[in-house]
Amino acid sequence: MHFRMILHTLGTVLLLLALTMVFPLFWAIWDQSPGVTAFVVSILVTAGVGLLMKMVRPSGNLSRRDGFAIVGLGWLLIAGLGALPLYLSGVTPSYTDAFFESMSGFTTTGATILSNLEAVPREVLFWRSLSHWLGGMGIILLSLAIFPILPTGITLFQAEVPGLAPERILPRLKQTAVAMWLIYAALSLLQMVALSLAGLSFFESLIHTLGTVSTGGFSSRDLSVQAFANGTVEWVVTIFMFLSGVNFTLYYRLFRRKSLQRSFAATEFKWYGLIILSAAALIAYSLMAGMGFSPAAAVRHGLFQAVSVCTTTGFASANFDTWPSLAKGVLFLLMFVGGCTGSTAGSLKVARVVLLFKYALRRIRQTARPRLVIQTRFGETAVSDRILHETLSFFFLYIALFLGGVLTIMGTGEEMLTSISAAAAAIGNVGPGFAGVGPAANYAHLHPVAKWVLSFLMLAGRLEILTVLILLTPGFWRR
Repeated sequence: MHFRMILHTLGTVLLLLALTMVFPLFWAIWDQSPGVTAFVVSILVTAGVGLLMKMVRPSGNLSRRDGFAIVGLGWLLIAGLGALPLYLSGVTPSYTDAFFESMSGFTTTGATILSNLEAVPREVLFWRSLSHWLGGMGIILLSLAIFPILPTGITLFQAEVPGLAPERILPRLKQTAVAMWLIYAALSLLQMVALSLAGLSFFESLIHTLGTVSTGGFSSRDLSVQAFANGTVEWVVTIFMFLSGVNFTLYYRLFRRKSLQRSFAATEFKWYGLIILSAAALIAYSLMAGMGFSPAAAVRHGLFQAVSVCTTTGFASANFDTWPSLAKGVLFLLMFVGGCTGSTAGSLKVARVVLLFKYALRRIRQTARPRLVIQTRFGETAVSDRILHETLSFFFLYIALFLGGVLTIMGTGEEMLTSISAAAAAIGNVGPGFAGVGPAANYAHLHPVAKWVLSFLMLAGRLEILTVLILLTPGFWRR
């Protein structure tokens, strides 16, 4: 382990984090808010820690283990220091709550302990949503795009960008990082314009754009998107949630006019669309049959919530906790699907879910005919047994952490449905769950132990589990 190089690199990341805090500071100055002091102190502390780390003279080259250490420790530091403005401004009653809110923001989970959001200072609301936007694509990936700091940055790219095998769309890693961030920024700009044309103010458009494109879900309203009672806004948000759940490689291929037909990403996109349309149809049927919704309203709410939960955004167009069991059951299952690999969405990802089903069918066929040789394919792509084994191990660890989280939360006194949905929403980076953590409630009432456990699940889900778990193994830190 090259600890000097690790500290030096983390210092660069923290300096970038301090720089991003300047934007909400400007907003606080504009509003003449008491929050100015909280952001000034937070910037000074974050920049000070970053400078101290940056002053450590680096030696040696980054190894694969060093890369995982930088990503894991970097995200902990980002969430920890990113919580300072929330705590120092008095918006959160304790540092535990501030850390939970910060981790939820940077991991694009969208679970909140805040209520009466309409009364929260605008600079704090902006910082929460900006943390979404930075965490959606990855602040370390942003560092790769801006600073030539990493001689072997491919490990950081693979550890931070979610998916089976992150694709470098350009030969150089820095070029790939820049291209991904440009696509991300372009989607954000398009949605801001669309929401403004739909009737939202600049501030509301900005907040909900940052929460949509990052698939985060933080809102400036307690009722989320439902508060606007604007069908056009809901359709705009639905479209951009869907677009944000797509593998960003597809956008680059479209822009460069490259073939999509036989690509892994294009096959996954087809399954992604099929899953969402099927889920939306079931939800719409449930709403019409169980609650008497008109076909138009059922389709609008069904599609909005199917896209919102499947992409792990977590926005709400209605209080879906009051919906019929079938609709809620479909939404719960979608929490374990997620968007496409290489998108800002969380959870298992569509490709993994499809591969798990394909592998199960293959085993069923081979049980009857053991000598039968079957190649698992994903569209035109042949999938190696190594990828299948990695998918199976990821799924096992994902479910193991989920169940561990459920039992721990239940151990703090929460009832079963709240505990199950909270753990699923945290590790899947979804945000709202059901019952005590549904869209009409929040996570404020949970025991502090539950909040720390959920914060861990959020981080594990965002960094694809192994990046976090590997830091907990003693052998990882040995020279």
